[in-house]
Amino acid sequence: MRQVGYWMLATLGLALTPACVTDDTTDDDNPFLGDMTNLGKEDSQYENPAGIEVEIDFEAEVEAPAYKIWDAPADLGQFALTYLSKRDEFYLESLAEDATTNDRPEWFVGGEWISTEAAHSVPTDQLRRFRIRGINAVLLHQAATGVTEGQVFQAEIPIKPYTVMADAGDTCADPDDHMGLDQSIYWYQWNPDRSGCTLTTQQATITVARMFRADQPTYPEYDQLLADGRVTAVILFGQIGDGAVTDSDAGMRAFNQMARYLAGAGFGEETPAPVGRRFTKAVGDVSFQIDLYSPYDFSGLSDYAHFGNFQRALSEHEIVAYDGHSMLGASDFWSRPEYPTFYQIFLYGGCLGYEYYIRPILAGKGGWDKVDIVSSVVEVSADANRYAAPFLAKMMWAVEHGNAASWKDYLIAIRQKVGDSTFGASGVRENCYTPTGSRCVVPPDPTTSRRYEAPTPVEIPDNLPAGVTSVIEVPDALTASAVAVELNVTHTWVGDLKLVLEHGATQVTLWDRAGGSAHDIHQTFTPEAFAGADAAGTWTLHLYDLAARDTGRLENWTLVVTP
Repeated sequence: MRQVGYWMLATLGLALTPACVTDDTTDDDNPFLGDMTNLGKEDSQYENPAGIEVEIDFEAEVEAPAYKIWDAPADLGQFALTYLSKRDEFYLESLAEDATTNDRPEWFVGGEWISTEAAHSVPTDQLRRFRIRGINAVLLHQAATGVTEGQVFQAEIPIKPYTVMADAGDTCADPDDHMGLDQSIYWYQWNPDRSGCTLTTQQATITVARMFRADQPTYPEYDQLLADGRVTAVILFGQIGDGAVTDSDAGMRAFNQMARYLAGAGFGEETPAPVGRRFTKAVGDVSFQIDLYSPYDFSGLSDYAHFGNFQRALSEHEIVAYDGHSMLGASDFWSRPEYPTFYQIFLYGGCLGYEYYIRPILAGKGGWDKVDIVSSVVEVSADANRYAAPFLAKMMWAVEHGNAASWKDYLIAIRQKVGDSTFGASGVRENCYTPTGSRCVVPPDPTTSRRYEAPTPVEIPDNLPAGVTSVIEVPDALTASAVAVELNVTHTWVGDLKLVLEHGATQVTLWDRAGGSAHDIHQTFTPEAFAGADAAGTWTLHLYDLAARDTGRLENWTLVVTP
């Protein structure tokens, strides 16, 4: 696999991270012409991401000059980032570009932990041990297996981060054919396991402080994305080679190939385009508009001459895909633009996008309510034709299939083209939209609503079309202005399940084989069909498991009636 070249960021003296892409795809691989059907159970080994996200606490010691002591915790974190990522299992979010880093460390002084603010009144020669709490990390493969809160990992890092080059020369760094080693980027090439490395090091402790629930499927916010009947997307193809942009640059070849993909899939081209090339196609009642920016339009995260095009891309499009260099996290391009207030999805394809650029995009959007970000945790070996194309093709499929593609389905589609667990999605855990109704329902007013519970668990028979039922009897004579159904179902593959609520002559499907391989359903549904109904009498929940092997049960359910 050939890695492409890169250029120098002269103002910072940093070499750019290679875009880590290849251009060996062919037009025969066109994702827009492929089968985007959600994968069945026989493909369960291909789920993506192959891991979990956690919050960790990072603790270590440092020896540094007084004028560098406040930067040292974040800089040592960079060494830990490289050390862990080279194990291909543990990916630590970078702190180097976080504006609040200097305020986050706590220092161990006089037998107790004190804040950075308090530490400023302490002589710096007393500041040695520190910790930073609440750092995001992604664990893949074995590192994610059986992990629990309180579990400790270790990373071998220097004690003196600012003299590594002088103390060790190149003995503790992996050679790089494109990047000259110096003190400023030693962390990026850090490898204390090399046989000639005799530098004094330490074992930083990394403690899993918080784990997140990942047992229910989440979806893009389709209701926001499709509210105006169209999807707008832009793919920014950055320059991959050195020197001036030419038509033979790998970025240009990828740009032209994407244009062929779209034309081959029946997209029409609009000319002239505001920037680059524009392709459109109607999918059902939804119009897809996909803009392609070439390296001539925006060459990458140091192209100040075309920053206006970068700003335009972010301002005008709901889906923004970037395919280019990451510059070791040194670029400020993701923190400079004005971000729009509408919901957006970012696809970041540069090397180590998760580690470097989640924070500035999140800050620009003002929180997760209006953004989801797909990014890589490893050095990307695929261009946008392998991650943005299948993502957009999957979305076109979803529009024609009741928005049934979950985030896991999108990541599986990307993995099918990329071939590994490079990409994961951030910000999607608390998304509200599901094909069966919003997960973010307003809870009924407890002073006026009435609750009726079925607390007895019911086993759901595996692969039995007849299913099983659970009943709630409402003894009260009242007319419902609203009905909510609180469901707690444990199941090892919720895509097997169909759940139907019946009362009188009305039946409402709450869940219809959605969610793929996700585990469990803990959700409140608000079926509007029962508004105005006489609530008295029998309410029957039908539960069907319509595929073999995976099993589960109804733990309990509650009917909440607002008179």
